Amino acid sequence: MSRTFEYQVCHAQQSAVTFVNGVWQGSVPLDPEHTKEQSLLRSCPTVWEYLQQRDAEGWELVAVTTRMIKKEQGFFAAVLEAEHEETNFDTLYLKRSSA
Repeated sequence: MSRTFEYQVCHAQQSAVTFVNGVWQGSVPLDPEHTKEQSLLRSCPTVWEYLQQRDAEGWELVAVTTRMIKKEQGFFAAVLEAEHEETNFDTLYLKRSSA
């Protein structure tokens, strides 16, 4: 019998999980008018909170990648602090067995 899995691809920056499988995780709406990057990031769960919640649901962290992004690289430029020209951008990969 073949095992099947579900996967989550989570994007994080500055210790905040911003997107999971392309869906915004913040409680503040992702809107072009919200230019306060810190309010956007503070509305997102922290990486450790997110992982603890997912662990309780049977998700397992299987890999992490990190890369540097610069302000001029798309949406994430909007959530960078004004004084930083670049920041780490982490991608977390989670999986769990499907029922």
